[in-house]
Amino acid sequence: MGKKFLCLLLAVALISGNGYTADSAKKAALSFSKVTLKIGQKKKIVIKNKNKKAKYSYKSSSAKKIAVNKKGVITAKKAGKAKITVRETIKKKVRKVGVIKVTCKNSTDTDNAANQTPADETPKTPDNYVPSPTPLKQQESPEPTENAPTESPVVKPTTPAWIEAGYTTKVMSVTVNDKDLYSVHGSTCDVDMQYFEGSVSGDYFNGDISGQGTNVTKTYKEGDKVKYCARYIVKGTDEAGNNCNIFIEDNGTKEDSGDLAGKPIIITDSKEFAWIETADIMSRVTDNGDGEKVIDILWNESNTEPVEPPEVVRPDESKSYTRELFTFMIDIGASEEVHGNTANTSMIHFGGRGKCDNFTGEVVADSVDTRIQFNGQVQTLSARYILNGTDAKGNPCNVYVENNGIDDNGMVTEPIIITDCPDYAWIETAPLHGTVSWSPQLTIHMWTTEE
Repeated sequence: MGKKFLCLLLAVALISGNGYTADSAKKAALSFSKVTLKIGQKKKIVIKNKNKKAKYSYKSSSAKKIAVNKKGVITAKKAGKAKITVRETIKKKVRKVGVIKVTCKNSTDTDNAANQTPADETPKTPDNYVPSPTPLKQQESPEPTENAPTESPVVKPTTPAWIEAGYTTKVMSVTVNDKDLYSVHGSTCDVDMQYFEGSVSGDYFNGDISGQGTNVTKTYKEGDKVKYCARYIVKGTDEAGNNCNIFIEDNGTKEDSGDLAGKPIIITDSKEFAWIETADIMSRVTDNGDGEKVIDILWNESNTEPVEPPEVVRPDESKSYTRELFTFMIDIGASEEVHGNTANTSMIHFGGRGKCDNFTGEVVADSVDTRIQFNGQVQTLSARYILNGTDAKGNPCNVYVENNGIDDNGMVTEPIIITDCPDYAWIETAPLHGTVSWSPQLTIHMWTTEE
């Protein structure tokens, strides 16, 4: 009888232990419980420790004032207050995750940022980027005397165009640190190929850049126009804690204000984050100095129409390209892929060399051929690399190649070539055409017309 009682106690202890372990597992919880918004502003509800098997629902106590959609995006519509109740459903079991108290104020309210946003919440409104100016207290002044100069009117600060356009929700921030830099000073523009490392942080995704990314900046000598294109893959986790990858191609320009702004293409294999592929987003670059930059990816939530993928630009084949300029032999290396919802992309690493009458030299660093194929389109390619060597006369020179084109049962390209060789300056504005051959290895042929 004593043994049976002892066994019973042991069984109860084991059952209790298992129950304690299950109950002590982290439950889904809200990242904030209060928020103050102005009319027209939006905010995404972020749930910590999401259960992958659960569904989450959102309900407002006053939808006419403060609405919330199926994805948990709060929209402030009228001045007032409301409570957003968040529930978790696993199979048929429903649990209340929590309640968010939302206050909506008129846009003319003068409450300062400290009163608008709780201390435990990271702002995701324009206040996160442009601090609200503190009104200056007008000093009393004596009555103007005759012939006294008239005071200039106070100039009110203008709202940045990107805020006016609706890009007010920060999706994520990319912090990068510059590494090796290679440059080519050409006739029409200067090219800087900047390698970088870095990480990504935000409510939807966190991770680290795989290896190194590259940013190519072209500074044109006519018109002082600056264009840049950064490409990289990031490995990390989405908001549900799933391992995933994202590919980013950020194409941008330098604005009249001196700021850098771009329109990124983002492809991800995350189901939770798939919406970003068709979202209306832009990027803003902040240079912190000492080689560190922060790129904020901003979302225009007011635009609910899916953004269409860029059109495929087919290389011109209307001319007779019979004059061969350069031949580059390519050594193919490792590759990385991201299979997204709207497109598949890959980054193929390579090295190589030039060996022809006009140029002899080597690719200066690890280079990448980026392939993107959106659903229903042919695959596009863009390989960027710099070679250092000598020209036909044996003089030192550098050549930047940007080989853009398509792979539609065969690669055809329309290259951009920038070089610091004076004898080859004309190539920068000449019609160019690229083809490939595979014997004895992958070889890139650059052609122009006889004209």
